[in-house]
Amino acid sequence: MRSVLLRVLPIALLVGTAVAAVPPDKVSPGAPNAHASPEVMANQPANNPQIKQIEDQLKTLRDQYKSELDPLQAQVKALKDKYDPQIKSLEDQKKTLVEATKSPAMQKLDADEDSEMAALADKEKTEIDKVRDQFKSEREQVRDKFNQRRKELAAGK
Repeated sequence: MRSVLLRVLPIALLVGTAVAAVPPDKVSPGAPNAHASPEVMANQPANNPQIKQIEDQLKTLRDQYKSELDPLQAQVKALKDKYDPQIKSLEDQKKTLVEATKSPAMQKLDADEDSEMAALADKEKTEIDKVRDQFKSEREQVRDKFNQRRKELAAGK
């Protein structure tokens, strides 16, 4: 049993890391035309049987994908919940023992470095959030511009 666990655990942790590292909106392609306005969607030929068939296939595949992914995510979460506290405890013990062997001057130097790195990480997060907000605004402007063009084109028919 232990050998099975030792073989499965690295794979599960790898899958868990990969799943956790990927934002939810990147795991599945999502709904088609998710950003299209209702009036744009209304201009599409609704009575085309090929479109209906493809939409049905997409829905079926997404449902199957979700039904297979959910149990895997639950297993990964269970493993993470089981092992993370143990790993964290051992890491904390190791850090305490390593810190105890350092001189007070080295401990202060390490603390100063940690403080500056934390400040830099906060600054990085703030700057990344600003850039994301800027691109989100630009995407909305592009969508609005093309939706307006679609309305004008539909009105000109």
